[in-house]
Amino acid sequence: MLNFSLTRRYIPAISLIAIFVIFSHILINKVVNNNKELAKIINISGKQRMLSQKLIILAQNYYEDFTQKQPLIDALNEIKQSHKYLISLHLTPEIDDFYNNKDHGLNKNLKKYLQHFDNLLILYNPMFIKQARQDSLDILKQLDKVVKMYEKYSDKRLQITSEYEYYLMIGTLILLFLEVIFIFRPAAKQIEKNTKQLITNQEYEETVIESNNNAIIAIDWTGKITTYNQKAVEIFGWTKEEMLNTRNLTRIIPPKYKEDHIKASTQYLKTGQSCGAIGKTLELEGLKKDGTIFPIMITFGSKYKVNNAIVVANISDITHEKEQATLMAQQSKMAAMGEMIGNIAHQWRQPLSIISTLATGSKIQKELNMLKDEQFYKNMDAIDKNAQYLSKTIDDFRDFIKGEDKKELFNSTILYEKILTIIEASLKDNFINLIFEDNYKGDIYGSLNILIQAITNIINNAKDILKETDHENKIILFKISKEDSNIVITITDNGGGVPDHIQPKIFDAYFTTKHKSNGTGLGLNMAYNIITNSYNGILKVTNTHFEYDNTKYYGAKFTIVFPLITQ
Repeated sequence: MLNFSLTRRYIPAISLIAIFVIFSHILINKVVNNNKELAKIINISGKQRMLSQKLIILAQNYYEDFTQKQPLIDALNEIKQSHKYLISLHLTPEIDDFYNNKDHGLNKNLKKYLQHFDNLLILYNPMFIKQARQDSLDILKQLDKVVKMYEKYSDKRLQITSEYEYYLMIGTLILLFLEVIFIFRPAAKQIEKNTKQLITNQEYEETVIESNNNAIIAIDWTGKITTYNQKAVEIFGWTKEEMLNTRNLTRIIPPKYKEDHIKASTQYLKTGQSCGAIGKTLELEGLKKDGTIFPIMITFGSKYKVNNAIVVANISDITHEKEQATLMAQQSKMAAMGEMIGNIAHQWRQPLSIISTLATGSKIQKELNMLKDEQFYKNMDAIDKNAQYLSKTIDDFRDFIKGEDKKELFNSTILYEKILTIIEASLKDNFINLIFEDNYKGDIYGSLNILIQAITNIINNAKDILKETDHENKIILFKISKEDSNIVITITDNGGGVPDHIQPKIFDAYFTTKHKSNGTGLGLNMAYNIITNSYNGILKVTNTHFEYDNTKYYGAKFTIVFPLITQ
């Protein structure tokens, strides 16, 4: 029973009390009715005794004055009716025997006594008055006795009723005591425990909210701010007193968002219909008390009931993260520029050598009068062709260095050609064979430039690994394919794979296994950010066995997967 819920404990307690109340009510009604009935019986029996004597007086009056007949008749009828009522009660065997005894029963004697008065009314003879006087003393004694018997019976009934009341009182007290011990006391303890738990939970929730490293702000269905923790004070500059229990949420919202905020919040708080922000994490901007606009990351949560909605915003200041991202981008760009300078040097070495050779040779032939017009024009065309090649590579490298995030439709072949322009010379200088396999040969929508940067960073990572190996055949397989509605790009090398303990950290910023002079640890991190953020895709690395040109190899396999969008 102690394990019952509070409701289940109170139900039997209240039921028992209700039963006792009903029983008490019934008992009280019975006592009242018994008292009325007993009072009526005693009153009637006492009146009978009085009437038995009054009859003689009324009989004498009637005999002396014939007009006094009716009072005698009325009294005679009344005592007969009373006797009829009393003899029908059967209250106790003793009273019944007193009335019905064959020899000296009150019923027999009273009827005989009343018969004298009936005879007087019929025969009008004073002899019947005389006989009534002779019997009246015995009748009076019997009527006195029966009144006492009724009083005795009444006292006994009252005593029994009092005992019932006493036992009912004792039972009620015992019941109340048991309910206090087994129901109300445990219930009170449970209520106290629940109250303490609620206080503890409230204190816990307040502690969690106040100790959170993010700003926690909540509004109720009226738009009133109900929660505004200390971190919100630190981030936005407004104090709790200035924000709590007010509708001043727009103080921390930049002007360009206010109209959308008012529209969306009004719609949700009235209808429960979200504009799409609930349950999502968004990168927006916040407004400080001093007017500073800064970047924030915000997540909305909610619970909706009619006239009882609540919206909670979890807000973090990402100013530092943005600064770090900018710094990383700059560092990555500088590293890329250094890589590009090396690539440009590799790429330009042969064309510049050709131009230099042709120019020097033409000059010597001219001095020796050996330069024919046909040879001259041929040399000039060759110089112009190589100069045009150098100009084209300058454009390609310039576009790459700009890193513009302009989205456009481009072909998978163009993607490979531009990557090849940037890295081909560097790969050849390190005797690395880049094998391209295009199983898609279609269009891709997105930023060509940053996708080139991501893939180039992965290929350069593979190149750096292969440079340290002594493989006779150094291979990088670059494949593009379409699977379902996704573009899948794989870059696989035979550099021996990525150690298991390194794989979870390989895309972390500044993580590198190279010497500080040879790597920044930003290349793969930048590639990961580009694929996940700009292309809404995934980038993962695994180790794999593969076969090329009938030879088996083992190395790292980088897989890029992103949705195919052709606009």
